[in-house]
Amino acid sequence: MSYTLVIGNKNYSSWSMRAWLLMRLAEVDFAETVVPLYESGSRKAVEDLGGETGLVPVLIDDGIPIWDTLAITETLQEANPVIWPCDPDRRARARSYAGEVHSSLNPLRNAMPVNTRGRNRLPAIDDDVRADIARVCAIWATAGSYADGPWLFGQFCAADIMFAPVAARFQTYAIEPTPEASSYYQMLLAHPWVVEWFAAGQAEESVIPIFELPERG
Repeated sequence: MSYTLVIGNKNYSSWSMRAWLLMRLAEVDFAETVVPLYESGSRKAVEDLGGETGLVPVLIDDGIPIWDTLAITETLQEANPVIWPCDPDRRARARSYAGEVHSSLNPLRNAMPVNTRGRNRLPAIDDDVRADIARVCAIWATAGSYADGPWLFGQFCAADIMFAPVAARFQTYAIEPTPEASSYYQMLLAHPWVVEWFAAGQAEESVIPIFELPERG
């Protein structure tokens, strides 16, 4: 199989991060095509590569484009079933968590744009954002409850990957998770693939001003 992953800036693109981590989890070789975001022609460039929405990520699988992260997840699962837990009950819950991240957490996402190299940035936090933070911490606090192992379902899987950019947001905006969620949060930030992604973002020179919130005073 031949894979090419179309992604945006590694410092700023949360969904690109998820797709890239999924490729590492699937243990497949792939080429990367980076389309800098929020520049003139960015969406057209993604469309020309097969992403019909103009959004990243896009996985090109033997010439066939797949342009949604959950669709990419299931495509990789079909080729190499290591993406989700083997147990059907755990797999159902893991997919539910992934779907929840995919379709919700919008207040948190809007208040705290991903900026993996940023630190001590100041977000606008209202009750909706606090509710999202509480929900995330409640999920993280379940790590190790459903299977032997430290991750949400024992072994590192797509559900954990879905939360990696959320952990990056917590780090950027100095959000302290609850004590019950803290161990999982720290473990997620320390995962070698996550660290590798952060380092790549740190090395980028591009700056997207709308994602550069001010530092705390």
